[in-house]
Amino acid sequence: MAIKSISSSLLTRVLSVYFVLTLIVTAVQIGAEYFDTKRILIAELQNQQRTFNGSLTRSLWEFNSDQIDSIADGLIGIPAIAGVLIRDDAGNILVQLGETSEISDLPEEASEGILLPERNGIFGYHNSLIFEFSGHSTKVGDVSLFSTRDIAIDRIKVSLGFIIGNALIKSTFLIILFTVAFSRMLSRPLNDLTQQIKSFRLDNLERSRIRLKDQHNNELVLIEQAYNQLLDNIEEYQADLERTQNKLKAANRQLDEQNAILEQEVARKTSRLSQVMLDLEQRKNELEMRQEKLEREISQRRTMENTLRQSNQRLESSLNHLRETQQQLIESEKMASLGGLVAGITHDVNTPIGISVTAASYLREKLDSLDSALTNKELTQQQLQKFIEEGRESLSLLDNNLHRASDLISSFKQVAVDQASDAIRDINVKRYIEELIQSLQPHLKKTLHKIELNCADDLFIRCPAGALSQIFTNLILNSLRHAFDGIEQGTMIIDIELRDSELHVVYKDDGNGLSEDALTKLFNPFFTTKLNDGGSGLGTHIVRNLVTQTLQGDIDATSQPGEGLTYTFSFPVQVLN
Repeated sequence: MAIKSISSSLLTRVLSVYFVLTLIVTAVQIGAEYFDTKRILIAELQNQQRTFNGSLTRSLWEFNSDQIDSIADGLIGIPAIAGVLIRDDAGNILVQLGETSEISDLPEEASEGILLPERNGIFGYHNSLIFEFSGHSTKVGDVSLFSTRDIAIDRIKVSLGFIIGNALIKSTFLIILFTVAFSRMLSRPLNDLTQQIKSFRLDNLERSRIRLKDQHNNELVLIEQAYNQLLDNIEEYQADLERTQNKLKAANRQLDEQNAILEQEVARKTSRLSQVMLDLEQRKNELEMRQEKLEREISQRRTMENTLRQSNQRLESSLNHLRETQQQLIESEKMASLGGLVAGITHDVNTPIGISVTAASYLREKLDSLDSALTNKELTQQQLQKFIEEGRESLSLLDNNLHRASDLISSFKQVAVDQASDAIRDINVKRYIEELIQSLQPHLKKTLHKIELNCADDLFIRCPAGALSQIFTNLILNSLRHAFDGIEQGTMIIDIELRDSELHVVYKDDGNGLSEDALTKLFNPFFTTKLNDGGSGLGTHIVRNLVTQTLQGDIDATSQPGEGLTYTFSFPVQVLN
């Protein structure tokens, strides 16, 4: 019967699960890239339509065919636009260039801003053209801009190549790593153990001993010790048997020497000879009992070997399950941190947007009043001057608040993308940390705490930016939740400097600090000073894993009760000129 290798079976199952997960994740990433690119293309169609909407509407109102053709040629020349369809108010086609949908797919009634669903690889954006004249709105036609699936795929070719190449490289590396690990840690030791057991010889027990190489305190070492102990027992039983045989030979020699005497004293020695025979029989029985005992011990050793093998398998299964559970908890903690950023930035963005909406509404009311005064011929120079001043103030308010909202969203977008990605990017360290601090303002603005950043302005490096973002986010939030508990005003200081080819970071706060016992458990998973108050105990554990594993660096912490907590860590980076 063919023997199937345990390491091969285990390796096949692990790699099969990994390949299935890799295939699913790669497919999801490709789909996400395509739909995101398609959304961007639709946004470009909308922007282009808004750009040309005014001139195209006036051209249709004035029946300027040359101008309409010129606008259509300009639109079809834009890379994102694959087709242009312009109709008049009666639905007659004036211009149809490139790839377009069927006329039946267009809406029959006047409408503004309708997305045309994808059919046969073509999708687009439809909008009616309304001309405003003397306070009246007149539909003069409509325009539809189209893009294609080929344009979207062409835009994401580089991303597709990167995603697929990344999956192939990781899969190849994992196959090589698992194959080498299983071969060195399981296949080779088992083969060595099998060959040594097959060379067992009862007449040469010392040579039959098992001697495994490069094994330290694992189950194979226990099997080696148990097997060699069995050989030691066999040697002891052989020695006992040899001593008994020597005694028997000596007794036989004595019998030969006394044979002559026994012949003369047969009658007198009959009882003694019978006693000697009984003793020999008893010794024989003892030898048989020892042999049976030896056989039982050999059977027990085999049973122990099977038990050890089963225990080893159960231990490996429990270890794998524990590792999977720990990774799931770490990923959950990352997502919870990102969710907190989303909630905070949403509240901060709502404020400038609300102010902008109010300013726009006020400007619209003033514009309606001015239009009414102009229509009734009641407009005065003072009213016009006042409208201009109020309009400038409203536009200034709009511009300032919209820029504020844009800055908040830009900072949060980069931080959120980095925290969910392990990609290596080129960054300006100081600017990147400032954007991270900006994204955490929803947590800081309700307190009197402040953050001081000391870093060179021209420090550019290449590193996994997502890991750096997650580290500082956890450290700052830990200070807010734990270090400043009961403190109204505290300070967090971040000192960053480049030493040779390593980035050296010191993060410290002037909060409550930790006791010596708590400091020794700081990086342990699930250790928290607020176990019953929502703390998960994974924040500092994630920080240590990111520094030591993702960034290949070192981290240390020092603290005294009432004197704050200081983290010192460094990691190698590629410095950019």
